[in-house]
Amino acid sequence: MRNRFKRLLKEGKVTFGLWITIDSTDIAEIISKLGFDWLVFDMEHAPLTIKDIQKMIQVINDSEVTPLVRVAWNDPVLVKLVLDVGVHGILFPWISSREEAELAVKSTKYPPKGIRGYGPRRASMYGLKIKEYLASADEEVMVIAQIETRRAIKNLDEILSVKGVDAIFIGPYDLATSLGYLGDPSHPEVQEAIKNILEKALKHNVPAGIYIPPEPELALKYIDMGFKFIALGSDVRMLISACTKVLGEIESKLKV
Repeated sequence: MRNRFKRLLKEGKVTFGLWITIDSTDIAEIISKLGFDWLVFDMEHAPLTIKDIQKMIQVINDSEVTPLVRVAWNDPVLVKLVLDVGVHGILFPWISSREEAELAVKSTKYPPKGIRGYGPRRASMYGLKIKEYLASADEEVMVIAQIETRRAIKNLDEILSVKGVDAIFIGPYDLATSLGYLGDPSHPEVQEAIKNILEKALKHNVPAGIYIPPEPELALKYIDMGFKFIALGSDVRMLISACTKVLGEIESKLKV
């Protein structure tokens, strides 16, 4: 197992990814050919099952596009299942304390470093590459802590100091909601919180990422700030954006 995304972050490279929320091997395969560095298959807010996840990651080349999963919760049982089908990293939602970050790390590692149960089914190519997988899994599997609550901001230094947390990721919509601005990450207080989170991550030398709508100018803004991985929305947002753009251009020309 070799995690390309983890190496890109260690090299200080800026990377781009997309949220996958539609249960379609065709969509997953098409998007994997477009130049993204990583894809997050979302099990928290999308109706994706473990069977869906396996089917979709089977059609992408994981040496070119790193498959990640956002689990529904910071639960070792959920983590074990998605790792065993072959994903290369976990995005843990709602990490708000040192203890929660430590549990996330332990869930991804085999004893004695962690508590991950043994049974790497597809991850080891059904046992054909079991030695290679077991020798690399603890080091290669990524742990990304999602920072999206007021409590997480309060405990951020402790979260960032947990060994094994490879990166943090800001969920701007939940963060805004937690701060009292439901669904409005553009609010000045939320933007100030995002800036402060990034500054602390840079101080601890932990790469930071953020989710944004598919807007190039916004992506460039966050890259200039120091973010190293940008989620350019989701498959749904990209579909809506492309369709409305084309239809809008046609309709505007017809009115001329």
